[in-house]
Amino acid sequence: MPDSPFMHKLATFIDFGLDREQEERAKALHERLILFDGLLECTWYDELVSLCKAGGVTGGNLSLGITDMHGWRRGDRFPAELWWSWQAMTKDLSALAEQAAARPAEIMVCASAEDLRRAKASGRLGLVPGVQNADFLGRDIRRLDEAHALGLRIAQLTYNRVNFLGAGCMERPRAQFGLSRFGEEVVGRMNELGMLVDTGHCSTPTLLAALEASSKPIACSHAGLGAKVNQPRSHPDNALRQLAERGGVFGLISAPGALVGRDRCSVNDYLDNLEHAINLMGIDHVGFASDFLLPASLEQVLSGPDWSEAERDAVSVSPEVWPFSDGHEGMENHSGYPNLTRGLVARGYGDQDIAKLMGGNWLRLMGETLG
Repeated sequence: MPDSPFMHKLATFIDFGLDREQEERAKALHERLILFDGLLECTWYDELVSLCKAGGVTGGNLSLGITDMHGWRRGDRFPAELWWSWQAMTKDLSALAEQAAARPAEIMVCASAEDLRRAKASGRLGLVPGVQNADFLGRDIRRLDEAHALGLRIAQLTYNRVNFLGAGCMERPRAQFGLSRFGEEVVGRMNELGMLVDTGHCSTPTLLAALEASSKPIACSHAGLGAKVNQPRSHPDNALRQLAERGGVFGLISAPGALVGRDRCSVNDYLDNLEHAINLMGIDHVGFASDFLLPASLEQVLSGPDWSEAERDAVSVSPEVWPFSDGHEGMENHSGYPNLTRGLVARGYGDQDIAKLMGGNWLRLMGETLG
């Protein structure tokens, strides 16, 4: 790809050996499909819209409520009590609404699958508000209703450690229980409200318990495959089969550590992992989830209560390659999605199946849960 005026250079162009006809087919398909990222970004940065536009993105799950949506790009360090707090959650939802109001021709806050279709038709970036930890609830389930009224539509039950609902993926084995009674109540209320239950950072026992507790399909929004790389952010085949059997969707994370167990990889490694997931779960239950965090420094991330040097090392996040996506050739940022479509064409997938993998499966799941 040519040099760009972006602060973040456009993603590396990967040569898949496609002929001219195949390249034209991939380009036309990429332009018309609904492309949804199961974990688009973990905060806001000014180039998000322009890079997503360069990558042909329709929309994605924008992770809010970590601390302060605008604080990451300023280089702020956040007190532990702010992480995943009710204050951070409500402030970020308001800040996102302000961004959309200021840029109505570019951004649309989406609350449903139909909203995403409208975003596609109007050429706007459709952002579905999500959160990666239910700590913002404290012990008050009524906050779930309030957050839903403010626009929250996707909620991950836990982050890396134990909370009042269940266990995160970084907990010690003896603490990896399923769901508490409060956790079961939260899942039930999310089903009633029309929210997508997410288990992206949950332990495998908590994922399986969420499947049992939910009356609707759930997501494992951004994780790896234990059969490919055995690390905390990965799940074993048997758990992922159960997720698929109950109608859920698995989003493959783009972090090199989860894909190859080291800090550098390529889009071809990503496609290898994606094909394992497809063979395991079926074409209707797999999507992608980049989990980008472009504005933040590693020091900011490690200042959070759910991260430590040991936890960083357990998932192969290297201080030499940060943002971690810099180590993923072809998916360094949101402009890299065309490489996925082109790579799937190169591997012989048909247009309908590529459309499912690039966003159709997420759209189906949101239609069944959000409305």
